[in-house]
Amino acid sequence: MKLRKELTPNIEIARKLYPVIKKKILDFTDFWDNSPDHAISRHKELEEELHKLTGKDISKFDLWEYWEADGLENLAFRISLPNPIKISDFKKEELKEVLIKINVFEEPTIEDENEEFLMLLWGNKSEYYRALLEVNFKKYDFKYFIRNKDEKGNYFEYSVDEIIEFLWENNS
Repeated sequence: MKLRKELTPNIEIARKLYPVIKKKILDFTDFWDNSPDHAISRHKELEEELHKLTGKDISKFDLWEYWEADGLENLAFRISLPNPIKISDFKKEELKEVLIKINVFEEPTIEDENEEFLMLLWGNKSEYYRALLEVNFKKYDFKYFIRNKDEKGNYFEYSVDEIIEFLWENNS
């Protein structure tokens, strides 16, 4: 099943913003290296600039030490990719497709591997789709996407069908 466009990452906007945001972060890093005494005020300016470009709360992103996390490229990509939106008529089949995209590993294509932007999209799809679920399902919980422990101390993971049941049945 192919997802409706409004359920998928808006890569057109991200593709336009990504190089601009990446350059702004690099320029800030250079500024910080050369003028550490003024870095705090420049950081606030950068947050405002990026907020105006994306509409996102930039305080959620680490502009100071991104190299200790996922690196510049992932940071710039995550900032440039628009947040998922609330969908009033989310269908159960679409929920299943989204959960498959999150839970089933897909190798990157040759096309993905040959273009930085597509590889970033491939690497960040799960995060995008979890955010989509969080926006659209009241009972979203990250625990459904990680290993859990039962009362007896046994580890388990929730299946796609179990997650569908929980999210769908508890969304009213």
